Amino acid sequence: MNFWKYLFHSVVLTINILWVLLFIASAYSDRVSPDDSLVFSYLGLAFPLFFIGTVGFVFYWLFFGNKKYLLVSVVALLFCWKPVSLYMPLHAKTEDVPQENTLKVLSYNVMSFAYRAHSAEDPNPIIRYLAESNADIICLQEYMEFPQKEYLTRQKIFRELKAYPYRSIFKDGMKSGIAVFSKYPIQKSREVDYESQANRSSLHVIQVNGKTITLINNHLESFKLTSEDRSHYTDFLKSMNRNNFNDLKGTIRQKLGAAFRARAPQAEKVAEEIRNAKTDYVVVCGDFNDTPISYTHHTIQGKNLLDAFAESGFGLGISYNENMFWFRIDNILCSPNIKPYNCTVEKIKYSDHYPIWTYLELK
Repeated sequence: MNFWKYLFHSVVLTINILWVLLFIASAYSDRVSPDDSLVFSYLGLAFPLFFIGTVGFVFYWLFFGNKKYLLVSVVALLFCWKPVSLYMPLHAKTEDVPQENTLKVLSYNVMSFAYRAHSAEDPNPIIRYLAESNADIICLQEYMEFPQKEYLTRQKIFRELKAYPYRSIFKDGMKSGIAVFSKYPIQKSREVDYESQANRSSLHVIQVNGKTITLINNHLESFKLTSEDRSHYTDFLKSMNRNNFNDLKGTIRQKLGAAFRARAPQAEKVAEEIRNAKTDYVVVCGDFNDTPISYTHHTIQGKNLLDAFAESGFGLGISYNENMFWFRIDNILCSPNIKPYNCTVEKIKYSDHYPIWTYLELK
């Protein structure tokens, strides 16, 4: 019996070692460009699973096995503490946020205002939320203006957001685009030059009480998953069926890899704009369509920017809310001379994304 127990624990230990190696590889996978290897992009996407499994091994050895084998997983967790805290920070809420030189910045993928009508009697819930947010700067992705008078026309949007006299909008015709609404003067705006058919980033210089901020609003390349693709993913998570996995595998090969590669040069171009910024402060926000452990996020954040959620948020901050895609893909980043407070992903399900907002103290 002791032999079989020893053999079983030896097998578990071997699996444990292989697992933590994959965990470490996933934790630092964001350093590798998808142009060099897509494997690391997929590992980064699976980071939470490797983290949960590593914690599971800790409990296994603690309660059922040789406690000295705890070290394998504990050392791995310590080695990966920075990626873990980026992905799942645990900060308490700051009750007394400084008022002087502090802005509230909100970013929201509004999904074309959920294609809902708007009237005084039945207001569109997204535009109502934005008008009542008390944010100083609002960055929108999938921003849409409708020609039909029962929906949110440009005139209606501007009227509802009358507290934001400074606006900058980039969109093509009837396609959705990106927009910035600000209580402070927008001195200049332009698009960031990179290749994409449906996505874009814009750079804005905003004057705030004698200080200048470079703001970059982003909607980076999406995975372009159809409702059928998302259904395959949901079905697999629910059943773990081999046939569902084969359907999902085809989607991964065709769409995820292409999206990872498309976002890489976009992220690199945004990072170049950040390095070239000559203003007092830098704020970068929007829908990155990628997780905190990704080449996209790592490239844009670089060595200097702070992730507002990692610095002041709590939990996973899941910002996409459909089809069991439980990831934080919406972000607010800022230069190190800005202190973020209480970064929050607000759980209001008007769009397929939740809004993310934070207080930013300009040091």
